[in-house]
Amino acid sequence: MEVKLDNLIEQLKKEGIEDARKAADIILAKAKAEAELILEKAGKAAETREKQAEEKAAQFNKNAELAVRQAGRDAELLLKEQINRLFDRVFKQEVGKGLDAEFLKGLILEIVTSWGKSQGVEVEINEDQAKDLEKVLFSGVETQLRKGITLHPSKDLSAGFRIGIKGENLYYDFSDESISELLRVFLNQRINDILAG
Repeated sequence: MEVKLDNLIEQLKKEGIEDARKAADIILAKAKAEAELILEKAGKAAETREKQAEEKAAQFNKNAELAVRQAGRDAELLLKEQINRLFDRVFKQEVGKGLDAEFLKGLILEIVTSWGKSQGVEVEINEDQAKDLEKVLFSGVETQLRKGITLHPSKDLSAGFRIGIKGENLYYDFSDESISELLRVFLNQRINDILAG
């Protein structure tokens, strides 16, 4: 009986150990499956984050490239604008220098003569040039022609003159600004071609 009891105890131990191993194997298999599932989810999440990070980096690079291109275009336009402004200022100064009293006298007398001596003429001139032009203009000019010309000094003109028939609102503009503007139309295209080229 003692042997039977020992055998029975031994058999119970074996069955208990075997059941425990089976239970442990089941628990271990479940744990492995859960671990694999967790690793798979983590891998997918990491891939998603990596893909999102790559997309953000690509978008950032694209935006940075566009910003650099835009800044380059803005700088180019600003430079062209400044060069054109500088050119316009220098060009106007040079035109103004060419409009000295002798040159203005020739233009005014030519216009007055072509309009006829019977009509009165008003000439608007820069107030700083008015005295010099009056001396030059009226020296050697016959009295009747001199009486028909009226000079009006103006702060609005920096060089050149505006001329019109008395009592009419029509006048011809020979100011440095007007002449520069007229010539600028032809020259600006050439300057823009040079700057673009």
